[in-house]
Amino acid sequence: MTTYYKQAEIKASMKKLVDNYLNQCMECGELCDDFIDLVKHNFLAKYVCYNKNTKTIEIGVEDNSKDDEFYPEIKVYKFPLNKNRKWIERSFRDNMNDLIFYGKLLNRNKMNSEAEVILIA
Repeated sequence: MTTYYKQAEIKASMKKLVDNYLNQCMECGELCDDFIDLVKHNFLAKYVCYNKNTKTIEIGVEDNSKDDEFYPEIKVYKFPLNKNRKWIERSFRDNMNDLIFYGKLLNRNKMNSEAEVILIA
């Protein structure tokens, strides 16, 4: 099966999907697997978790600025779980591979997880 998306459709749908993910997290206190995949993809993160005590989403990103270290240093970014969703919206990218990844996430949400994603102009 094949799914066809326009770039504008992906962007609008992803905003709604992110709202659903964040609302789900506020309700149940956990991040769903698809949201973790999205954040890891957008931030090139090594890990993503929800801190229930501070009600923040913590994202661990490898810091490549220090080449002399044997073990990579992980820099942790914390974002509050509230109505301000600019931190995730700013992380979205517009190249072809990223849009196909977002289309696949949308398909997972629609139960068409095996459908091929094709972008149309």
